[in-house]
Amino acid sequence: MKEKTKSSIIYLNRSQLEPHPDNPRKDLGDLEELRESIREHGIMQNLTVIPTDDTLEHFRILIGHRRFAASEGILTELPCVIAEGLSDREQVGIMLCENIQRSDLTYIEQARGFQMMLDLGDTVETIAEKTGFSEKTIKSRLEINKLDEETLGEASERFQLSIADFMKLSKIKDVEKRNEILESVDSSKDLAYEVDEYLEELTLETNFNKYKAVLDEVGWKEDDRGWFVGSDYERLPEFGYGSIALKDYTEENVQRIRDAAEAHEKDNVVYKHNYRGIDFAMKITKAQKKEKGKTKEELRQEAIDKQAKALEHARAEICDEYLRFILELTQAEIHALELTAYKNKLKNCIEILEKNQSTIMNFEHIYNVRTLIHEDLNIGAVYKQSDPLKKIFLEVWYELALSYRNKLVSYDLVKSGATLRAHQSFYSTLFSFGFRLPENLRAVIEGNSELYTLQGVKK
Repeated sequence: MKEKTKSSIIYLNRSQLEPHPDNPRKDLGDLEELRESIREHGIMQNLTVIPTDDTLEHFRILIGHRRFAASEGILTELPCVIAEGLSDREQVGIMLCENIQRSDLTYIEQARGFQMMLDLGDTVETIAEKTGFSEKTIKSRLEINKLDEETLGEASERFQLSIADFMKLSKIKDVEKRNEILESVDSSKDLAYEVDEYLEELTLETNFNKYKAVLDEVGWKEDDRGWFVGSDYERLPEFGYGSIALKDYTEENVQRIRDAAEAHEKDNVVYKHNYRGIDFAMKITKAQKKEKGKTKEELRQEAIDKQAKALEHARAEICDEYLRFILELTQAEIHALELTAYKNKLKNCIEILEKNQSTIMNFEHIYNVRTLIHEDLNIGAVYKQSDPLKKIFLEVWYELALSYRNKLVSYDLVKSGATLRAHQSFYSTLFSFGFRLPENLRAVIEGNSELYTLQGVKK
């Protein structure tokens, strides 16, 4: 029969006491305030201890680890109540409940405590009864234990992990992927972004594989060589613009594939996986193409491509002009005006810089300035030797000159407001130093150039 706790208080020497090795709370926190209280008032609440053997000479602390640690160097004897007949499981349960109720364990410590109770024979249900936590909360905390302990510790040193971070990670079933993400991020924002990116990729991949099973069934082949409207292929009319999105898997799309398969010879249809969707096209002979003529869509796309190409040429000219002016700026001219006076003007430009800080200063991959600088001119060396303001000018120029990231229009000739605002802000700043663009190029960055409109083609 289990013995009851001995309720009488006895004073035990510190040398007779040791912390419990399974105490869920590893970090006792700041003890200074408690130490001051003990110096002034002594220990106001007894410790609960359990004997380590039958001699009753040495004991482990069950409740009161913080009081024991804070009294070091102040008290040689501490008031204790001895508890006997407790199983290992009951001891861990008591320590866990005590810490939760009185000093709030961290989420990681809670997870480890719950795991101890599970290992000692408790169930999620009994842990919930003993601790007052819901079963859902206990299960979510237990997910933390699946993370690599070393990786978790290193991440905790880089930033403070919240319960929202752990819940976000638990959405990923692959524990190795959880650890990989945790190892690579430096903030909660980065963690959430990486998890969402991975889950989106997983969804797209899963849905593609589901559709691919149907495509294999109807006998359509994948063709990744590249084909476009106006080539020897044309979009499959059953799919509107010739595509289905992979963000969702629907029976409606499956039926559209089956219906289209019945209407066309299987060898005449190909598909292409384009990451976010599947494009469908059917072969068309030169005779069919000539007889058919170009569709409105094809004519419109040709016009869009022509205007977009012209805008890209204009943007390159603008960036050439920026660079020529920046390189010719002397230190004296730059120092003639205060750096701080132009920081606000460059705000929109700096926002563009923040899109991808990792590539800033990667000048060996710089946009090719066609005519204004010699091939062997080292922009990186110029940057290192430049005044702080000139460095900012070069950074902004670098980002605005990256054609793959900061184009003036989208694929459908829709203006990029953010990019135009950045050009306008940058031009306004350089204008203060005497920079001027030709009228036709200024109209481009102001967004009112005729290059933004389709000539002779209705939408």
